[in-house]
Amino acid sequence: MPAIFELLYREYCRARLAEMRKQLLIAAERSEALEALCHPAAQSDDETTDAYSKSGHGLPN
Repeated sequence: MPAIFELLYREYCRARLAEMRKQLLIAAERSEALEALCHPAAQSDDETTDAYSKSGHGLPN
């Protein structure tokens, strides 16, 4: 009988952790979306950024 309770408790904990992770991911996505809306990139940001650092390839040799 204690094994059944242990199994049920483990499943409950697993499901609860999955739900908390899901909520944290949703909250993070919302936060990023709101931040993007509040702080749009200016055109001058693009002009001052090096093309190589944008592409992630580094400087040519």
